[in-house]
Amino acid sequence: MVQRRLMRLVCVLALVLVGACVDKAPPAPAIDPALVAENLLTAPPADVHPVGAVFDGKVTYLGNTIERTQVAPGDKIVVTHYWQVNQPPGRDWRIFSHLVGDQGDFANVDLTDMRKGHPSERWQAGQVIRDPQTFILRKDWRSPKATLVIGLYKKGGHKISDRMKVTTGEAKDEAVTVATFEVDVSRAAPLPGQVVIKQAPAPIVVDGKADEPGWQGAAATAAFQTAEGGPEPKGPTSAKLTWDEQNLYLFVSAEDDDVASTFGNDDDPIWKADVIEVFIDADGNGSGYVELQVSPKNVHFDAWFPTVRPQSDVSWSSGMTTAVNVRGTLNDSSDDDQGWDAEFAIPWAAVKGANPAMAVTLPPKPGDTWRLNVVRADYGKDGKPSAASWNRIRFSEWHSLDRMLTVTFADVTGGTKPVPAAAPVAPAPAEPAAPVAPTEGAGTIQKDPAATRSPTAIVK
Repeated sequence: MVQRRLMRLVCVLALVLVGACVDKAPPAPAIDPALVAENLLTAPPADVHPVGAVFDGKVTYLGNTIERTQVAPGDKIVVTHYWQVNQPPGRDWRIFSHLVGDQGDFANVDLTDMRKGHPSERWQAGQVIRDPQTFILRKDWRSPKATLVIGLYKKGGHKISDRMKVTTGEAKDEAVTVATFEVDVSRAAPLPGQVVIKQAPAPIVVDGKADEPGWQGAAATAAFQTAEGGPEPKGPTSAKLTWDEQNLYLFVSAEDDDVASTFGNDDDPIWKADVIEVFIDADGNGSGYVELQVSPKNVHFDAWFPTVRPQSDVSWSSGMTTAVNVRGTLNDSSDDDQGWDAEFAIPWAAVKGANPAMAVTLPPKPGDTWRLNVVRADYGKDGKPSAASWNRIRFSEWHSLDRMLTVTFADVTGGTKPVPAAAPVAPAPAEPAAPVAPTEGAGTIQKDPAATRSPTAIVK
């Protein structure tokens, strides 16, 4: 008897200890009965958009109200559904809501508070159920439309045959279309490896600082990623991009305790010391691209690669303008520096390299996409290199064309929809010019001063 009691005690203790070790998630909060009560109506409101789909003669989807049908990826969507119970459908029926796009997008948006707080086993004949629903359109949605379909399915069922039959109303696979949203995909958040470059809202001054209003809202990254398989640079690197009708602008800021580069002539092998490198494949075909570099001494290296490495044309010149700002003492390893900044203005013609026939629009239009990457090389006081880049590269291949960012050009607001060309306007009929009396100096043509104004040149 004593032995049995001891065994029972051991079993109880074991169960307690095992139970104490299980990390259970807290239960979901219960739905407030008051919320359920306020959403059980006797009749729908007058402003409901009617649908009138009947499921197996038992439940009618009356219709809905929608805040707005023009949305963008990442937007909150609010729909209020109205159901009428003609007769209780029985236990374990559940409502499903799916968003479907014509380019393969899909989202399951089944859950609402009323569906959890007032399941089918509580439905009673004559009830009108108001079913508010709020969800976020996926940020990676890429279809220009999002169609909301709705229906009922048996709990635990996953086949179309497990859905309640639609006996009145148009349906596909026993699902009724109840709303269609127009999606402005030009406002979509960029996917990993993608960046939207906004047009500059004000002029850019290339001075190595990037503190003027033109840089506000520029596409930016918090920190570059260390090259795969390589050591980490001595400090983080960040960058930002913007553009205007004349140039693509890039600003890079690198923290570094020893800023050094002794190369003094353009097209010296400046990549053998601290450097910022830009790779641009404007037509995105993986063949034919430019490499642009600047050192902390503001020395340039630029090259055109008609295909891929090792074929290159170093005699080609981009005509870019740059400015650098060294935060410390250049080429003095006896002290600790803070880092250095580099600002680029890359003229549009440069991105075609030595191929003027490259099929790209210059300047780009909102919605145009290119491929590019930005790399920072850092040589420590021990002379050993490290690298980091906006989109991660391999340490064994700093060009890494397959790792380039996809950049999409946008207008000042971030919109990527191309602006439609204005229809040509027929010129008004010319009126005969009034005779002008000769004056002193007649015969000299005076031009509009604006017509003779030349652009300000910024010298490297």
